[in-house]
Amino acid sequence: MMRNTRDRMFEKYNTYRRRPTIEDPETRKMKYKSYQRTLGPWLPVSKGKTILDIACGEGALLSFLKELGYHNLSGFDYSPENVQICHHLGLDFVQQYDALKIDEIYPAESFDMVFIIAFLEHIPKERAVDFLEQVAQKIKPGGEIVIQTPNLGSILGLYPFYNDLTHEFGITEKSAVDLMLMAGFKLENIEIRPVWTAITPQGYVREVYWKLLHSLIYLGAGSSRPKIPTPNILFRGIKG
Repeated sequence: MMRNTRDRMFEKYNTYRRRPTIEDPETRKMKYKSYQRTLGPWLPVSKGKTILDIACGEGALLSFLKELGYHNLSGFDYSPENVQICHHLGLDFVQQYDALKIDEIYPAESFDMVFIIAFLEHIPKERAVDFLEQVAQKIKPGGEIVIQTPNLGSILGLYPFYNDLTHEFGITEKSAVDLMLMAGFKLENIEIRPVWTAITPQGYVREVYWKLLHSLIYLGAGSSRPKIPTPNILFRGIKG
């Protein structure tokens, strides 16, 4: 049976993507500081909250949460290589699953918070709403879903989107809200944020440059212009 590009890529995703894991001390330091800046304000106060990381990759976010003291963690990834890396990091609970079959994995209303970081763009567009509806069923009332994905409204958004052979579709800050509404979240319970990840003085200078360049390029678009300049976009929905 012929294997498609997506399956071949995911089989050894870390190898083909050639990216360092948090076993490298410098990578670990940078990842953790970035998570603290971007996700820190949305993390639960209680360390006992149940948290799921869908398509957890090489386990960087789960390791970060574990180090912060969160202990009711779950995660899975489609790539067997990524799962092996997670186990090597001590995340023995990580399993190999297909996110599009999440209904077969967890019972309804199992989690207080679900992360979907750098995965939504891997889903075929025609499956996206159905997938998020299924994920919403796994969240307890008052729980949250947090999503990060390339921002095609950014002048820098095309590079991260096309820099991965397995990316299927992209969104903007407007279509992100459309998607969440179709998945059953109420407008007042949806929040969109930029993903500012700089942790060095040089990085902060680049962020100022991005803001200025974004504003200048979209100056002619008027009130319809996208407001978020970062290459990635972060949004969450709270289950009512």
